[in-house]
Amino acid sequence: MRTLRNRRAFTLIELLVVIAIISVLIALLLPAVQSAREAARRVSCVNNLKQIGLALHNYESANGVFPPGRINTYVAGNGHCWGAYSQMLPFVEQQAIFNTMNFSMNPDPDYTTTSAVVNMTAAVVTVNAFLCPSDGGPTLVQVGGALYSVHNYLLNVGSGYSVVQNPPAGMTPPDGILFENSAVRIAAITDGTSQTVAISETIRSTAGAPTGFSPLAMFKQDPLGGFVLTGNNTAGNGPPIISDADYESRCLTNSPPGFQPTRGVKWLYGAPGHSMYNHRRPPNDKRYDCRGGLPQSDKSAADWQNLSLNITSRSRHPGGVNSLFCDGHVQFIKDTINVTTWQGLGSRNGGEVISADGY
Repeated sequence: MRTLRNRRAFTLIELLVVIAIISVLIALLLPAVQSAREAARRVSCVNNLKQIGLALHNYESANGVFPPGRINTYVAGNGHCWGAYSQMLPFVEQQAIFNTMNFSMNPDPDYTTTSAVVNMTAAVVTVNAFLCPSDGGPTLVQVGGALYSVHNYLLNVGSGYSVVQNPPAGMTPPDGILFENSAVRIAAITDGTSQTVAISETIRSTAGAPTGFSPLAMFKQDPLGGFVLTGNNTAGNGPPIISDADYESRCLTNSPPGFQPTRGVKWLYGAPGHSMYNHRRPPNDKRYDCRGGLPQSDKSAADWQNLSLNITSRSRHPGGVNSLFCDGHVQFIKDTINVTTWQGLGSRNGGEVISADGY
């Protein structure tokens, strides 16, 4: 007669060894899974920028020029400072949003306290093509008493500080693609469309600037969560950033006159930080972003002419940012890029010699 043979169970040591092996395998696999997910998100971000690039070229085909980075009528109190994305909506299959906009009104008021509620619909609409999936912040951020939609792709003003075409003495006009009242033709990009950046990434602010918030407290909590101001957003209080030395003295301080955690907020509005950046510092630079002058539509020429910036490109992708070039191709630019090369990529007509392996 056959008898059942006794089966030997796992010893405690064997069980611990198995658990240890499984733990090591999980530790090895998790970074690979996370890396694969980030790679997929980065591809999606690249596709967003390619879609925006196609819209830029379709706009140029229809109008003969690229859209203005920021509109300004220079009528005191009614600058109507719409940004380039508001003009590009029909070319990213967002005609319905475009149709809700009243361009004879300012795009940046607090819709809860003004009569400009007609533009509130567009202000809170999220356009998926404007969002990088690696940046998981909220899609609506409060400014004043109203909510505004956000985005991740800023417009290149150039390699200098000024946003306006006729800046104060000591400043040079913008040499980028999308600045105030710009109308840049492809022929004007003498550095070559394949070596000139039009749009790059940014990290969206999450705190916003709700009514009653403390700018200095927000700054101390997260100084890279927004941008420093050279003034306090009141008329007559916003000196320009004229030079590198000016940036260091006015902006790199532990007690700035003002601070706005609103980077990437209000995609329909044309203003530094909100929708505009420059190529002065390398991507993801650890120093503070900064805005000079006043961009608000309800100000006047005396404040608008000082509009300036030192706001760099930023992203949640490890090691760099995605940039859209004027010929429509998208390239990942490393944080370690030479500053001179980065500045050259930001200008349309500087005549810089940039090697293909320089970025």
